[in-house]
Amino acid sequence: MKAQLEEQSKQCIFCKLIKGEMPSKKVFEDDVTISMLDIYPAKKGHIVFMQKDHYPIMPYIPAEDFKHLFGLIPQLSTALMSGMVATGVNLFIANGGAAGQQAPHFLFHLISRETGDGFFNFWLNKRNAKLDGEQIKMLSHNFPLMMANHFKRNPASWHKGAGERPAYIIKLIEDSTIVYEDEKAIAVIPAKEVTQGHFEIYSKEEEKDIRKLSVESSHHLFFVASFAATALFEGLGAQATNIILKSGNCDDNPDGSLSVHVLARRQGDDLSYLHWEPKQPSYNLDDIQSKIKDKTWKVKYTGGKKKTESKPQVLTPTKFEFSKEEKKPNQSPKETTTSDPHEEIKQAIEKAMGK
Repeated sequence: MKAQLEEQSKQCIFCKLIKGEMPSKKVFEDDVTISMLDIYPAKKGHIVFMQKDHYPIMPYIPAEDFKHLFGLIPQLSTALMSGMVATGVNLFIANGGAAGQQAPHFLFHLISRETGDGFFNFWLNKRNAKLDGEQIKMLSHNFPLMMANHFKRNPASWHKGAGERPAYIIKLIEDSTIVYEDEKAIAVIPAKEVTQGHFEIYSKEEEKDIRKLSVESSHHLFFVASFAATALFEGLGAQATNIILKSGNCDDNPDGSLSVHVLARRQGDDLSYLHWEPKQPSYNLDDIQSKIKDKTWKVKYTGGKKKTESKPQVLTPTKFEFSKEEKKPNQSPKETTTSDPHEEIKQAIEKAMGK
């Protein structure tokens, strides 16, 4: 598997950009991550952020690297919004070909937003879908088990239980079904879903502004989102997932609330409106690069040192199988590990990329 990833890396356009073999408009870089302008931006002030190490899909990023990558979101959002004098920000992830992932190098998009910018791709107001009762019960039962396993592998001194709910959370989750909750985050299935398989995740520490979250709170919010995506893959058979963060005021987020949406995707679904049309911008990208880069010098990961490991690291995934019997809410998911983890990872990558 290591050889496969190394060979894949040789053909990866983003690995070439990272190594400087192709020109890019870099705005930030440290020893683990790099950010550059998207040359076909959705809106002015659109950057992509990724690991330097080559990992095709989100589930196979090592935990320490995951913390580094997603722990920098508040600081990077601060730099982006400051440079662009923006009032809001979106984060967009495509996990798998059916969700719009076009290259086998995991990355996410950060897009600066403002009122009147005319970008409504993430409006998410068409809500006509709904899971059935048994599906909701299965997810409500199994999601906490997945998170419990996560905390066993990655202990957190702050985690003791569900914690308290701030008043704004009580209002936000009205009529929703709670599937997971801890001291920092809560995940719900809304009463009306954008698609069959839609989680909404909220911070219990900050109502509106992603920039105010700590490194730890930010990466934890996205650990929850990552396991929500896994639940949709494993529990509902989704072919891919999108993860969308909204924070601050813009036309499609008028109340400015901080929220993360995890959406199940399938080939031929009706969510193509999430994707923007790639096109050359009419403005000077060098000017945008300068404005953002001038603000990123303060960005620094403070969550601890990266573990020293051979690269790329091959992970043996834990797979939760949901048979018809195991979907009953009073039963636990069956945890298995493949006898050939390299082949399992290869098949998972090919499936996610739509091969």
